[in-house]
Order: sequence, then C-alpha cells, then structure tokens
Amino acid sequence: MKKVGYFFYTFVPLLAVEAIQTIALFFMMGMGVFGQGFVGKLAFPSANVSDRLEKTFTSVNFNMMIMVIYALITIAIFGMWYYARYEGNFLPSPKKTFNPMMLVAIVILVPGTQFAANFIANLTGYIRPDWLQQYNELFETSGITDTTFVTVLYSVILAPICEELIFRGVTMRCARKALPFALANLMQAALFGLFHLNWIQGIYAFALGIVLGYVCERGGSIYYSMGLHLLFNLWGTLSGFFPDPGNSVVVFVVVIAVTIVSLVAGFVLFNKGRRKLPINSTGIDTPARLTIIIIMPASSTPSMTAATVDLKSISRILAASVPVHAPVPGSGIPTKSKSATNRPLPAFA
Repeated sequence: MKKVGYFFYTFVPLLAVEAIQTIALFFMMGMGVFGQGFVGKLAFPSANVSDRLEKTFTSVNFNMMIMVIYALITIAIFGMWYYARYEGNFLPSPKKTFNPMMLVAIVILVPGTQFAANFIANLTGYIRPDWLQQYNELFETSGITDTTFVTVLYSVILAPICEELIFRGVTMRCARKALPFALANLMQAALFGLFHLNWIQGIYAFALGIVLGYVCERGGSIYYSMGLHLLFNLWGTLSGFFPDPGNSVVVFVVVIAVTIVSLVAGFVLFNKGRRKLPINSTGIDTPARLTIIIIMPASSTPSMTAATVDLKSISRILAASVPVHAPVPGSGIPTKSKSATNRPLPAFA
C-alpha cells in the first residue's frame, strides 16, 4: 500500500507547480490593474484604462515577468522541499560528486540532445502541421526567443534550475519509492513533457527528460542534470545567431552523424567517469577489501582468526535489499546527534 501511495504522491509536485503558476499570474494581473488602472487613472485621467490594461496583459514583458516570478517562487519552495526531504546538502563534496570526465561528457551531450530534439520537433511538425503552428505561436507570444536580459535569465538559468528541482528532484525521488529506476525515469519524463502543455515541445521534452533523469541518477547528483539542461537551453537561445546550414542531403547526414557521435561518446564518457568516483552505488566510501578479526572458539581457549571479505560484493547485496540509514544513537555506532535521522526551432525545455 505504501508504494501505491508514493505512486499517486508523484503527481503532487506537478499540481503544486500549476498552483504556483496561477498565483504568479493573478499577482501580476493585480499589479497590472493597480498600476495601469488606479495609478494610471490618477496620472492620466483622460486615457482609456481598458486599452492600457489590454496592452499590458498581452505584452511580452508581462508574460516574461509572470514566468520569472513563478520560477523564483518555485525554486524557493521546491529547493527547500528537495534539499530538506531528500538531499540534505546544498553543497556536496566536489571530490566525491564531480569528475572532470563526467563534466566534459555533459558538454559533449549538448549538441546531440539539441539535434535530436529539433529532429523530433520537425518530424512531429511534418506529421501534424497544426501542432507546429501552435508551437510557433506559443514561442512568438511568450517572448522566449527574444534575446533580452530577462528572457535569457529565465530560459537559461531560472527555468533549468526550477524544472530540475521539480522533476529530477522531488518527482523522481517520489517515483523511486514506488517504481524501479527505469519506470520512475519514464514517469518523471512523461510528467515533464505534460508540464509544457503543447504537443511539439511535450514530445521532445519527454525524450530530453529521460536523458536528464539518467545523468541525474547515474551521476548521483541533480547538478549534472541542471548543467545539461542549462546548456541545452543556452544552445536554443544562441541558435538564432548561428548561420543557416540549409536543407541539403549533406547537411542532414552530417547532423545525424554528429547527433549519434555526441550521444554515444557522451554517455560512454559519463559512465567511465562515474566509475572513477570514490563513492560506490550505496553512497558509502568503502575499500574493496577489509580484513576482519573474528573470534573463534577452540576447545576452552578463544582464538582469533583473520578473514578477508569482499566488501564490493556485500555492498551490492545490501544496496538491493536494505535501505541505508544514518547511525542511530545507542546502536553501537558512535554519533554526536541525540536523535535518529534518515537521511524547426530552437529547442527549449
């Protein structure tokens, strides 16, 4: 029954985000009515209030401010939720969490994920042109493709941070309590796609969400998926400055080749770097072997025998069956705490 409860609890973060977006919208609408209606009427008595309000509510700047306020509130709420409930540490040990090879792999994955997302978007748009038209209209009215300071701040920094906390952070951790990683990853990726509320972006966001979930889980830190997400959106922001390569067969073959090489090389390098981290899959820094002194009774006189134990084999068994807990006072493990604690277009997502 607990797993069923955790399964349904996985949907709570998405519902919470929708509530936060609604609060941000009504807050900005209230500010707009106050600023353009009340204050504007005092300053410009002869001006048409309804016209000013219509221009305010349909402006790109108004939409961007809603998104910025929503992102800041979301980062605050989900940041506290994730780090207090699951992570427990804003600044993990760099030596135990980050590996130069893994960081390079994240950079290598960027062109592959971008080209793959654009291919999915264009293929979906070819099959359903009406979806592509809706997608284009959404981006034009939102102002996300404008290279202003506010749009870059939101799309490159705020959006990746808040979306990673929502989906690879809280949602993934909830789903992992009910499902194995493969299914939990698919579930959070599906909710990530649904979150974008349009078919084109939702489909390629689903594919991207699988990759982000993998690097987050495999890397053992949400900072890896945040970094990849940030670079992915940065590429989408800067793509307007790239020269148009055209639609020739040669360009198509080159793009496909770069996509495959980028994804394969990125994942291979990432996993190779992961194996070099000092922390194993249980999260405990342990040597490969340990000599344990065992007291063996021999007739009436006890004697001591040394035994060498393969801790890697044991840790794999324990990781599959027993959750890792913090030391409990009084259990024989020294601790200073007093209570037990269980620790076709630029692609954006």
